[in-house]
Amino acid sequence: MIALVKKLVNSFLKVFNLRLIFYRKPIKRLSKILERFNIDLIFDIGANDGEFAQTILSGGYQGRIVSFEPTSDAYESLKINASKYANWIVHDQVALGNEDSMVEINIAGNNAASSSILEMGETHKESAPSSKYISVENVRQIKLDSIFKKYASNENQVMLKIDVQGYEEQVILGIQQNIKDIRIIKLECSIVSLYEKDKTYEFYFDWLKRLGYVLYDIEPGHGNIEKGQLLQFDAIFVRL
Repeated sequence: MIALVKKLVNSFLKVFNLRLIFYRKPIKRLSKILERFNIDLIFDIGANDGEFAQTILSGGYQGRIVSFEPTSDAYESLKINASKYANWIVHDQVALGNEDSMVEINIAGNNAASSSILEMGETHKESAPSSKYISVENVRQIKLDSIFKKYASNENQVMLKIDVQGYEEQVILGIQQNIKDIRIIKLECSIVSLYEKDKTYEFYFDWLKRLGYVLYDIEPGHGNIEKGQLLQFDAIFVRL
């Protein structure tokens, strides 16, 4: 019922470029984590219209946020939302990946929230029919390594938040030159495959452990309500 009310209210508020954000305990925990590790720079990969950044900022975060969004409509909304904050930067409209190139991104029907360069799997479509693709866009893709030093210095304590619908591996491959300068990684992980050629949580847990990160926190995410099955969660990894 709460989810339905939130959806209806947000549909109304969207006309005025506003969004209703519900306070959640995981955000309180994340704020504590950011404070403990003195995070003063967040790379927000897969920002959509900026809900994550707005929630973090409303929780008292004072550092900089640099957001990246590849889809056109969400990018325009993102710029409007970020314009209200001096410490929130929106990079050019690009996708993040493992090489500099042009790519096609599939636009999802749920306000582009589930848009991906990968094809959507049947499990995802079944759990969220409104997320099915409705169009395709061509967009420039870059590696985060290529612009990392534009925003980060050796003094910064950096967090990397990745929410790219199955494309997480490619984003991490594109930051290998500077991965040791990233203190925290907040990663959307799938329990089962939701996109073609994606990786599930076991792959990322093992990979990030080998890169020197430990699992620090988990936040439940998207699931199949009818089956009572959790399909995704956000995992926070810290380089201690």
